[in-house]
Amino acid sequence: MSHQKQQLTSVIVGFSLFTIILVGLLNHAAWINIVDSTISQMVRSVASPLTTTLAVAVTSIGNPYSMLGLTVVATLTLLFIRQTNAALFLLVNMAVFSSLNHIIKEWVARPRPNAHHLVVANGFSFPSGHSSGALLFFGSLSIIATYLIKKRYWRYLLISVCLIFTLLIGVSRIYVQVHYPTDVFAGFMLALIGLGLSWYYFDSYHLLQRKS
Repeated sequence: MSHQKQQLTSVIVGFSLFTIILVGLLNHAAWINIVDSTISQMVRSVASPLTTTLAVAVTSIGNPYSMLGLTVVATLTLLFIRQTNAALFLLVNMAVFSSLNHIIKEWVARPRPNAHHLVVANGFSFPSGHSSGALLFFGSLSIIATYLIKKRYWRYLLISVCLIFTLLIGVSRIYVQVHYPTDVFAGFMLALIGLGLSWYYFDSYHLLQRKS
């Protein structure tokens, strides 16, 4: 699939699924509760002292200060290897679309799950900022990798690691009971829209170039 098709698909899929969840939530659709309850029970069914320790550790990676630190390190690394546009691509995604997540969160004002939270979580629930931030960060790195890493093995390895971390952070937010599954999925879809739009812009103006 060409980059342009990937970008368009990301935006269409992300927008469509995010809108479905948002409309369902605002209209108090029964299927929202069914999905949230079913998936939450599945995730919590593996609860144990070990999984709790791991989940708390994983979810901390998505904390604002952790993501800020990772973004700074990744940006400085890209600047060091003279990939200024790639660094800008990462910063735009993390700054602009993370802010959009916060705006929607304040507008929807969905309370967090009425359960014992295993970590401190302030503010509203929908969409999940950790999930959105994780996909924006690791998704940006994955896209950058398609341009900068020539060897297929190392490129696919990095993308796989990024995908695993993104999914684990999302699932961890459900496990520690500070987000509903639909919050997490909506956060992913919102980030997918952002990545598709920014990737389209940077790619169209040839701001992301393959390393020679």
